[in-house]
Amino acid sequence: MMKLEGGKISRSQLTFLITGFTLGSSVILSPGQAAKHDAWLAILAGLGEGLVFALVFTTLAMRFPGKTLVQFNDIIYGPYLGKVISLSYLWFFFHLASLVLRNFGDFFTAIIYPETPMVVFIILVALICASAVRNGIEVISRCSLILISFTAFMILGTTILLLKDMEFVNFLPVFDLPLKEFLKASHAAATFPFGETVAFLMVMAFLNKVKQAKTSTIMALIIAGILLVIAAVRDTAVLGITKNISVYPSYQTVRLIEVGKVITRLEIVVAVNLLAMGFLKISVLYYGTVLGMAQLLNLRSYLPLVFPIGAMMVSLSILQFDSNIENMFFAFNIYPFYSLPFEVGLPLLSLIIAMIREVPKKAKGA
Repeated sequence: MMKLEGGKISRSQLTFLITGFTLGSSVILSPGQAAKHDAWLAILAGLGEGLVFALVFTTLAMRFPGKTLVQFNDIIYGPYLGKVISLSYLWFFFHLASLVLRNFGDFFTAIIYPETPMVVFIILVALICASAVRNGIEVISRCSLILISFTAFMILGTTILLLKDMEFVNFLPVFDLPLKEFLKASHAAATFPFGETVAFLMVMAFLNKVKQAKTSTIMALIIAGILLVIAAVRDTAVLGITKNISVYPSYQTVRLIEVGKVITRLEIVVAVNLLAMGFLKISVLYYGTVLGMAQLLNLRSYLPLVFPIGAMMVSLSILQFDSNIENMFFAFNIYPFYSLPFEVGLPLLSLIIAMIREVPKKAKGA
């Protein structure tokens, strides 16, 4: 199959890109929120489960150096079943990108610009991401270096500024949630956002040294997990029980910052973080979708697909939910099970079949 992407990314670029992807819309939608004041524990448990997912799909990627998910599915399953499985994955990436776009629309119309139609924000973000996708994965990964540094600084900075407002009694009693409810919350945190990094099966083919894929992914997930735990601890310590009724707890927390009546109204930082991390997440998913479709269709370039697929992505993001309530219900109750086959089920099955058939040896000798 012809090569449609000429760019290469380094280990550090992959690490930053996965970190940004993992933060994504998690900077406003707190993972593990169903665990209430134990959300930070749910995120840690979800990170542990997410690392298991990552070990599976990175091991799979390392067996097929230089090949994307679409390419090695054909090797593992054959040209017909392989394309069916690849199409199902491309649907997942496409749908996930539309969900993140919808998160943008819901947040900005509910909090920042309530009088502006949602479609305006969604189209603007989609156009920015389309421009990045047209420039290739190397450009997207370079953007991540700056954006991640800014976002990490802001998460840590706002946490320090809020230390005086924190009440650590808000964490008591620790682990009083029924085990079933806690496991449900931690699994939700594993699938959103850690397990979603399976999308990098479309990106790891362009890593300079594919042997570094596993360590880069694990390091990125741990960094992102630490930042999310810090944000969850900050929000719980400041908001207390009111955090449980807030749709966007980070925004509500950061808006309380006031230093000498000079440093105030820093909640815009949360919106900027969403723009930065959401841009990276959508761009990677968007890129994986158009590149995968081009490979399935044996096109010479994926560029003709960028705007048509983007238009369909925008339409789906607007039409799939009637309200933010439906979006939140899907995210916390349905998505953790809907995404599971793509995040660990199919990668594990593919890895087992590849090991049994020893297909990398056959592929190299082909």
